[in-house]
Amino acid sequence: MKRKFGYKQILLGLTLTLAVTGCANAKTTPGPATSGSGTGTNTETPAAKQLKVKTYYADDNLDKLIEREANVSFSADADKYKAALDALKTPPEATLSSLSKGITYRTVTNQNGNLTVDISIADNGRLGAPGEDLLVQSIRKSLFQFTEVQTVEVLLDGKKAESLMGHVSLPHPMKRN
Repeated sequence: MKRKFGYKQILLGLTLTLAVTGCANAKTTPGPATSGSGTGTNTETPAAKQLKVKTYYADDNLDKLIEREANVSFSADADKYKAALDALKTPPEATLSSLSKGITYRTVTNQNGNLTVDISIADNGRLGAPGEDLLVQSIRKSLFQFTEVQTVEVLLDGKKAESLMGHVSLPHPMKRN
């Protein structure tokens, strides 16, 4: 029995052949990366570090803070503070509310244990007085869990502000108790 091959079968065979060849070539090990001369490129990325941190959310009534633990990933040690703050955006349970919804933690810098946090607040991130108070507490607790942090200066769009949302006084800087 003679078997006829149509163009679809030939195209499928060529595609499979190219895919297998491409995969085999992708497995070759690159040469060592050069450094210092500026002519080579190092394609290696630093491995992400993992850290378990305490995170803080509000109950449904915005009456109190609820503490949970979360694992955060970051590449450099200096990024762990921002990673901890970003974790506040996603509550682990449906019964908890994020106080950081609508908030962008733009930058977090550390100078000898003195953190400066620059945030922006979108319209959907605005809270009443109880929510704003809990938000400030959640930022404070999230950052002071790191023993090296001594003060936290919170800026609103790059500037010192008396309050984040007009309800609660914002100390400049917040100090470890």
